[in-house]
Amino acid sequence: MSKLLIINADDFGLCEEISTGIIRAHTQGVVTSTSVVANGRYFEQGVSLLRESGLDAGIHLTFVDGEKPVSGPVDGLVDENGLFLQGYKQVIAKILTGRFDRQAFKRELYDQMYRLMDAGITVTHIDSHQHLHLLPNVRNIVTQLAEQFKVNWIRLPRSDVLNIWRLGMNVLSSRLKSRMRRENLNFTDRNLGFRYGGRLNEARLLSLLKGLRSGITELMVHPGYDATGKYGWEYCWEDELTAVTSEKVKAFIQDNRIELTDYAKI
Repeated sequence: MSKLLIINADDFGLCEEISTGIIRAHTQGVVTSTSVVANGRYFEQGVSLLRESGLDAGIHLTFVDGEKPVSGPVDGLVDENGLFLQGYKQVIAKILTGRFDRQAFKRELYDQMYRLMDAGITVTHIDSHQHLHLLPNVRNIVTQLAEQFKVNWIRLPRSDVLNIWRLGMNVLSSRLKSRMRRENLNFTDRNLGFRYGGRLNEARLLSLLKGLRSGITELMVHPGYDATGKYGWEYCWEDELTAVTSEKVKAFIQDNRIELTDYAKI
């Protein structure tokens, strides 16, 4: 069986540095797909770049980290300025305890999807910022989105390095997988990159590629130009950009018969 690899760059549309870096990671590198933040501050400017590039695109549902809702305030999940809460732990607590406006939240997720479609983007997959689509009260909306808009693929992230938060993510991912199986929705055989989120370099990327197995694998990456002044995540965007445009990486993929693909093709 072939080794099929989707290299997906998260966070397109958040800002110019990330978005233009992702385009370069595709045109000069091995990135085959991206996930778009519909309420990102560079969304409108970035859409034309995305369409021109021909890069496969999905939606990166975003309701955390200070981004602005596209449909108006979502009570319980926004701050005094109407922006989504900064900390993902705050958002998780609100959602798990039901302390938010469910109807407004559902409308927000739908409006994010409509915004991509209205911009002429064919949405091929669904994932989310901080993987919050795994949560109860969210995953049911996500599968509804997939079914209604005929999006066949939803991300199932997993971590091989465990602590209480990552173990919880793996459990939630397994529960979403069970639901997706019942509803005949698709997921890749494996999901890589969580361990090095925002800190992938050439050596780490090569180590992941060396361990690649047969089947369909999604590798999450975060290439871009330095956006440290805008986000306090301690990401090394330019190291990741260097890794995914590396000639050594390209040669390894070719020499080991790894087939680069995207969600639109499989």
